[in-house]
Amino acid sequence: MSSFEADRANRKAAWNLFERRLKQVQDDLAARSIGGRVADKVTEDALDLVDEALAVAKDNKGLIAATVAALLAWAFRAPLLDWIGERFDPQGPVQGEAANDDGADTSEEQAQ
Repeated sequence: MSSFEADRANRKAAWNLFERRLKQVQDDLAARSIGGRVADKVTEDALDLVDEALAVAKDNKGLIAATVAALLAWAFRAPLLDWIGERFDPQGPVQGEAANDDGADTSEEQAQ
């Protein structure tokens, strides 16, 4: 057998292998579309991610509780600060200067 004949036999064998694989892929795609495969893969990956997140959450309950508490404190910081100020202020609520009941202005500018 010459090298030309050997090359031709190898090429035919490779072509037959390619055609069998192409037919297999075509049959497989006819049974189930690419979109269906992608949707199944995404769903499977999402479920794996949720399972992993739940496992991490079970292992770190205190850290998650502290994070949630910090986020809530930050979200409600204005009402919390107002409440703390009212609760612990020894002088009571801040008021403006007492108004003069007779309506007279007692500043130096008026006296001159």
